[in-house]
Amino acid sequence: MQERSWVSKIIRFLTLYILPFILIGFVPFVEDAYDMGRFVLLTSITLIISLLWTIELIRTKSLIVSYNRSVIGFSLLTSTSLISIIVVSSNKVEALVHPLGFITWLCLTILCLIVPPNLEKKDRLILMWVLIAVSSLLGLLVIYQQFAITAMLFPTVSYLTNPLWNPTGSPVSAFYILILSVPIAIHLFKNSGTHHEDRNIAFSLIAILIGVIAGGIILWRYIPIMAPSILPFPVGWGILMESWKQPLGAIFGVGVDQFTGAFTLGKQLSINTTAIWNSAFNTNASLLLHIATVYGIFGVCSMFLFIFLLLQNKKDIVELQIVGILASISILFFPPSYPLVILLMFYCLLTSSEHNTHTYQFTSLGVVFGSIVCMAGILVSSIGWYRYVNGEILFYQGVRARNEENNGTKAYNLMILAMRQNPFISRYHATFGQLNLMLGGSIITAAKQDQTGKTATLTEEDKTLVTTLLSQAIREAKTATTLAPKNVYIWGSLASIYQNLIGVANDAPSWAIAAYQKAITLDPVNPVLRLDLGGVYMGITDYDSALREFTTSVTLKPNYANGYYNLANVLRIKGNTKEAKAALQNVLELLPSTSTEYQKVIDEIKAFDTPSAPSQETPTEPAIIPNLTLPE
Repeated sequence: MQERSWVSKIIRFLTLYILPFILIGFVPFVEDAYDMGRFVLLTSITLIISLLWTIELIRTKSLIVSYNRSVIGFSLLTSTSLISIIVVSSNKVEALVHPLGFITWLCLTILCLIVPPNLEKKDRLILMWVLIAVSSLLGLLVIYQQFAITAMLFPTVSYLTNPLWNPTGSPVSAFYILILSVPIAIHLFKNSGTHHEDRNIAFSLIAILIGVIAGGIILWRYIPIMAPSILPFPVGWGILMESWKQPLGAIFGVGVDQFTGAFTLGKQLSINTTAIWNSAFNTNASLLLHIATVYGIFGVCSMFLFIFLLLQNKKDIVELQIVGILASISILFFPPSYPLVILLMFYCLLTSSEHNTHTYQFTSLGVVFGSIVCMAGILVSSIGWYRYVNGEILFYQGVRARNEENNGTKAYNLMILAMRQNPFISRYHATFGQLNLMLGGSIITAAKQDQTGKTATLTEEDKTLVTTLLSQAIREAKTATTLAPKNVYIWGSLASIYQNLIGVANDAPSWAIAAYQKAITLDPVNPVLRLDLGGVYMGITDYDSALREFTTSVTLKPNYANGYYNLANVLRIKGNTKEAKAALQNVLELLPSTSTEYQKVIDEIKAFDTPSAPSQETPTEPAIIPNLTLPE
């Protein structure tokens, strides 16, 4: 057998001993340590392997690739995602770096194309062992969490106190890894038994037990509480059908960067009676539905072909066939997961055949041209990777400086640096806008009263600073809506900034109303937006409009306690005592009798029957009562 080159040895090492740990890897230096962290790890390893492959091309003047079935499937998804970005995505940068977007599919295609020629038959067995080792490590952590062992070992790490925490960041992702590793462990158990390898028999049996026990624990712990965090399949199907009503959306999808808009616009009114009524989802109910929603019919065809090719692999190994079937079922019916996508790549590596390897010899001129193209692509990708990762790190540091250190100046400077690295990320601008509002508000609050209790005025310097901060808050929030025009939460952020400026800026009420109305067009069945808009109307004493919005809020969600409370407030102000009392009675029926708010509402109802009933004076604050926390 031909001696491996040093380049091939490094690629083999990265594939066998580094790449599998991405499944349970997380990067605590970015805001989303799990999916975003794994995206960073996957792209970095792909860049390194691509660089090594290019060096090998230069050394040997030959290009060695594998045209296995997985390359066809992943390349179709890559092409589909690229077409969707070009045709329908409003923010092409966010679409590129989305964990389930073009760059991920491209990385998986490259790995399936480059890696298999560097693996021998025995290496695939080693890869199986490493995969079940990773799965067993994950399973042990899941088991340890049930007995708070990790929390006792690391008492300062707050998230370890959650019995459902695991390094994948999601019980669903952990379950995928555990359940798909069990058939692989069974295959290793049978293979070890055939070769009378007692130690390997023991290891594989332990891996099977850990996978089954840990998977059972996740089901036992997660199923009773999963309702608010899982998008039901019928709801996901309805969102898909709604997005396909437009021809462009049916053919090319809505774009991976705009699923949130598809979700809020496509969800049905009945969702308000479920546990997920106020939840936000970044993916559809299953990977297939998600691909269909964001990539359209082209995406559906690509995914079905991928599943078909998946099921054609390694028919001679029953256990790997079972893995393919389980993976296909997960794609079709269960929530999307970044580790599931990476597991598909490993499955394809395990089932690739040496017969699919092709070698192309090049002349010196061809090598020069090919290496220049490859190196240029790697260089551009590396620069983009660095800017993206550096921006995410700076942004997360800014968020921590604001939330944990209460250091607004530090947060301000860090977020500016982050936006210089990644100027097209909408959440950077939305968060920076809220930070400017907070800093401006803190200056006003600090100068609100002097030591004698009289109202104080801002110095000219403070006025200039506050004006700059508030103007910047509006500008950044508007920039965010430009970058993500169909994201209702971005529009809600802009509306809240305008709402906070009522009394400071003359046109703030009309701006806030316009922003909330835009948000409502993007999420028409959301009762909270109606409540917030009603609060704006209350602040400017437009009680008729406030009454209309509060009434719509409780119509959209008949069991919305906070909606009825604010409806009662505006009815009281308008002098409709009977209706106000009835609205409070609805609040009472929705509250648990043991809550402190229950007695408060009883007292307000009784107040209507006493001579000292609430007056009809015009309030100076909006009707939203932030200090009253009611169940919804």
